[in-house]
Amino acid sequence: MDNRQFKLKRSVMSHAFQFFIFAVLMTLLYQVVSPMIWGIFFGLGLVVYLLFFRRVLHVSSLEYLDGQDWSLHRLHQPVQRVQISHIFDHQLYIVVYFMHARAKPVIIWRDQLSLKQWKSLKVLAKMI
Repeated sequence: MDNRQFKLKRSVMSHAFQFFIFAVLMTLLYQVVSPMIWGIFFGLGLVVYLLFFRRVLHVSSLEYLDGQDWSLHRLHQPVQRVQISHIFDHQLYIVVYFMHARAKPVIIWRDQLSLKQWKSLKVLAKMI
């Protein structure tokens, strides 16, 4: 496999992170408000998650083409040709930003890649 082809799997870590943040917020809120109001916020949080956070377009692969051009494969969408503007490494995940506004930033979690590809992406993040 080429050093600049990143085939992404589904991330369990991203869902665990979102659940952890939601659980912490609900625990803190439970200690501050009455149980009835807490239940309303809990239901509202679940509805917001189902409507907005589950509709994220999942990226299946990111592949180097030539020069600054990369191809971005999203599930159930045509392949996009993009140019990476910068990459931020946050240890557990890496955020890839593109030059054009039509391509939304991509978050790549540690568990989406093999260890070899993860290290290669971290080196690429330092180079760009």
